[in-house]
Amino acid sequence: MIVVSVKQKIVLSLWLITLLMLALAGVLASLWFTRDQSSRLDDFLLRESHGIQEVLQTYFNVNAGEGAVFDSVTNPDFLAFLESYFNERSDKPQPYKTTMGVFTPAGNPVKATNSALDLNVADLPDASSQQLVTVNGHPPFRLVAVPILHNKQVLGSIRVACLTVTVEDAGNSFLFSLVAVLGLVFLCFGLLGTVFIHWSLRPVRHMSDSAQRISESHLDLRLTVPPGRDEIAQMAQTLNTLLAKLERDFEFEEALVGQLSHELRTPLTILRGRNEVALERGEDQEPVHHVFEDNIADIDNIVSLLNTLLNLARMEGRKEQITRQPCDLALVLQDLIDDLQPLWQEKDLSFHLSLPNRVSAWAQCPSLETSGDPSLLRQAFLNILTNSFKYTPRGSRIHLYIEETALDGAPLWRLTFRNSGPSIPEESLELVFKRFYRVEIQDPDRYEKISGLGQRGFGLGLSITKTVIELHNGQVRAYNPPSGGAAFEVLLPRAFSSRSLAKQRSFP
Repeated sequence: MIVVSVKQKIVLSLWLITLLMLALAGVLASLWFTRDQSSRLDDFLLRESHGIQEVLQTYFNVNAGEGAVFDSVTNPDFLAFLESYFNERSDKPQPYKTTMGVFTPAGNPVKATNSALDLNVADLPDASSQQLVTVNGHPPFRLVAVPILHNKQVLGSIRVACLTVTVEDAGNSFLFSLVAVLGLVFLCFGLLGTVFIHWSLRPVRHMSDSAQRISESHLDLRLTVPPGRDEIAQMAQTLNTLLAKLERDFEFEEALVGQLSHELRTPLTILRGRNEVALERGEDQEPVHHVFEDNIADIDNIVSLLNTLLNLARMEGRKEQITRQPCDLALVLQDLIDDLQPLWQEKDLSFHLSLPNRVSAWAQCPSLETSGDPSLLRQAFLNILTNSFKYTPRGSRIHLYIEETALDGAPLWRLTFRNSGPSIPEESLELVFKRFYRVEIQDPDRYEKISGLGQRGFGLGLSITKTVIELHNGQVRAYNPPSGGAAFEVLLPRAFSSRSLAKQRSFP
C-alpha cells in the first residue's frame, strides 16, 4: 500500500486543480477565438459586398442622370465597368483569399474575379435579401450574397466568398500558441506553488522532527513553536502544554510507584518476621499455625508484587539509558534454562532447542550476538519461560526455535518460545502485554491442574518483557500456532563480531 503524506496530497491537489483550471481556460479561449475569427470573416465578407454594392449603386445613379436606362446586369456598358472594377480590386491586397462575382436574379453568373471558388450555389434562390451561408465543398468556404438594386428593382446579386481554411489555420496556430503558453504557466505556477507549500509546511516538519525525539524517557523535550500566531503555532503551543502535563503525571506515577514500593516493603518484611516468630512459638496450636502460614504466603505475594512494580518503574526510567555491551543470547538462555531445571523436574517438563540445521544441544548452538544488558534480557526471557511453565501440562515439552531473519534490511534474531498449553483467546493476543492484564480463565480448576499452581500472577511479567525488548530495539508478540498451544516471538537486533558468522558454527 502506497502511503501518501499530507504535503504530497496538497501538492498533487495543487497540480491537479491548476491543470483543470488551465484546461478549462484553454477550452474557453479556443471557443472564443474560433467565434471571433468566424465573426471577423463574416464582417469582412459583409464589408466587401456592401462596398461593391455602394460602388455599383453610384454607377447606376450617375448613368441614370444621363438618361440611360438599366434593366439588366448584362448591359454591355455595365459589364465593361464591372470588368475594370474587378481588375482594380484584384490589384489591392486582401486579408482573405476571395472570389467576387455578379449574378442575375435567376442565379446565373455574369462576371467573377476568378474561378477559384464556385459561386454558383443552388441554395440561394432569393436574390432580393442578404444571405450568409457556409458551403461544404472542396474546399469549404463562406459566402455572402447581397442584392443589386436600382429604382427598387432587383437587377441581380453580388456574391463574395472566402476559404474557411484561413480561419482553421488561424485557429490551429492559436491553439498551438495557447498550449505552449498554458503549459509554461502550468509548470511555473505548479513549481511556485510546490515551493510555497514546502515553505508553509516547514514548521510542521520541524514539529514532526521534534515529536520523534520525544519519548517516555524524554518528556522534557518540546515541539518547536514556529514564529507568528497562526494555527500551526497555536497547535504547537497546545501540544507543548499537553506534553508538560504528561511529564508531570508521568513523574508523579514513577515517584508514587517507587515510593510505595520502598515504603511498603519494609513494614511488610517486619510483619513477616513477626509472623514467623509467632509461628515458631505456636507450633502446638494447629489452627493458629495455618493462619500464620497463610499470612506469610500473602505477605510474600505482596512483597513480590512490590518488587515487580519497583523493577518496572526503574526500567521505565532507564529507557535509552541501559548499559549496552556485547551479549551472547545463547549463553543467557542456556544459563537461565539450567537454573530453571528444578521447575522442569517439578512438572516433568522437557526443554527442546531447535535451530534450522537441526541443532538440538546448547553445545552445538552458535553464538547469538547482540548488544544490550544481559541481566535485563534474562529477566525478559524468564518471564516468558515462567508463563510457559505455568500453562504447559505435566510431562509435556517447551520448544525454543532460533533463526536468523531481517526486517527492513536490519539483521535480526527470531526466538520463538512455544508451549503446548491452552491457546490465548484472540481478543487477548494484544492485551497480554498490558500492565495488570490477565487472561480470563474459563476453567480455574483445569488451570490449577495444568499449572500445578493455585494462585495466578499479577499480570506484570509480560509487560516487563515487552518493556525490556523494546529497550533493546526489538519486538515481541504473542500468537497461536495452527497446530495448537501458544507461542511468543521475540525479535532482537543481530550484532556481528570481527569474525563473520560463516566462519563460526552458523546455520547452513
